[in-house]
Amino acid sequence: MKKFVSSSALLAYLAPTYRNAAIAALTLSTACNVPTPLPLAENIPPVPAQSAVSWRVYQAQNRPPAPDTSSSSAADAGIDTQQTYDLPALVDLALRTHPETRISWEEAKAAAARLERNRSTWYPTLTAMAFGQHFTSSFPIPGSALVSNGYAAFASLDLAWTLFDFGRREALVDAGAERLSAANFAFNRKHQEIAYRVASSFFVYQAALAKVTAAQQTFESAKTNADSVQAKLKQGLATKPDLLLALQEQAKSSYDLQDARGSVTQARADLTTNLGISPAYSLHLVDLSQLPLPAELAQSVEKIVDQALEQRPDLLARLAELRAREAEVKKARAEFWPKISLRGMVGNQYWGDVHTKPSGGENYSANAMVDTAMLNVEWTLFDGFERSNAVREAEAKRSASQAQLEALRLEIMRDIWKAYADTKTALEKREFALALLKAAEESYAATQESYTHGFSTVIELLSAQKDLARARFTEIDSRASLLRAAATLVYVSGKQNQDVPDER
Repeated sequence: MKKFVSSSALLAYLAPTYRNAAIAALTLSTACNVPTPLPLAENIPPVPAQSAVSWRVYQAQNRPPAPDTSSSSAADAGIDTQQTYDLPALVDLALRTHPETRISWEEAKAAAARLERNRSTWYPTLTAMAFGQHFTSSFPIPGSALVSNGYAAFASLDLAWTLFDFGRREALVDAGAERLSAANFAFNRKHQEIAYRVASSFFVYQAALAKVTAAQQTFESAKTNADSVQAKLKQGLATKPDLLLALQEQAKSSYDLQDARGSVTQARADLTTNLGISPAYSLHLVDLSQLPLPAELAQSVEKIVDQALEQRPDLLARLAELRAREAEVKKARAEFWPKISLRGMVGNQYWGDVHTKPSGGENYSANAMVDTAMLNVEWTLFDGFERSNAVREAEAKRSASQAQLEALRLEIMRDIWKAYADTKTALEKREFALALLKAAEESYAATQESYTHGFSTVIELLSAQKDLARARFTEIDSRASLLRAAATLVYVSGKQNQDVPDER
């Protein structure tokens, strides 16, 4: 896996030179089309209960298979082991493979199906009914009883159609449409969340790789210094304590190198988890260390807040939920009014092999057409205050949803102000980190040359080495902090894809 350190060209609010990379990496405009309703699954008969098993047996039977890292398995997962992935490609991979993407998509499809179910109330229902029976009836007559028995059958088609319900169905459909919009916005926000998590773990992984390189350089410098002190000791120009101090620093730098390598493994596991793939897969990543970091913020925090309050998908989802609650209030109030419906039935009734005792004649059969048409008016006059309480419940839920919307607005403004301040601070810290690294490199080079000519002590040399190692790590941390702060600012603003000018 190649080492790279990415540029912070991901922040859409930084200088225009870097906007294209920002938009491509972190802000994917996702439009969830209304899916067509899916057919209902067939009823599956219940499985008889089995005897209890021990946890060990259950765990052995249900243990997931080990990941297959073969090329065919990688291809099935949508992973190209020959491709060199940049950040937009990693985000695209995560959106295709991460289970949370499928979860949000299925929830959006479920919301679309619920809306279609609500719309079905506008249509009439047609029911076919048929039954057959063998009957025996007895009617008392003077001195005896008249008993009839035989067979009967009846088949009919029943039509029921609600013609007018004072807005019940309209409110139900409106609520379903708003919840579908909320599910679509949640789907979009889930895409942004996954992109943000991928970008954050991507930057952490880059920083970990860079720290391994820095730790390797520090270890090589410590080894060179230890060899130099040992050579001087043989010439009588150094003391045994000087050599022990140099060996101590060499051992410490070796420890730091191993620690940095361990951090790479952890960061890699986090990255693959956010991608939705197994850590067993090996990806080739691009080297972005040559791209410059942006130097300033291009927009004010007030403008970013205004844009976020207009386009954050989760805020729009909360607003859609509020509108759905308002539709539910309308439906609850409409329950106080009557419903007018049309009912109709047409069928055929058949009697066969009917005979009586005492005999009054031969057996007979008959059939007759049956049809009815009714206009029903249904009006509940009293229900124990159930409808009144339903209205109060719907109004309370609407008020709660409104309060949740306002709470989210305040949270968005807080997060943007904090992310903006963090990004501004990271930009300033980056300048100081570069200056610190440059000064530490010059100081170490001068001290090393001075020690070679016998003008500096080993303590001064090792101190300069420590300062250089800290400066390298500080420079790496400043880069990673700036990248994460930039990604966070894009994420909390809910930036959508827009037409932006090309890089100059």
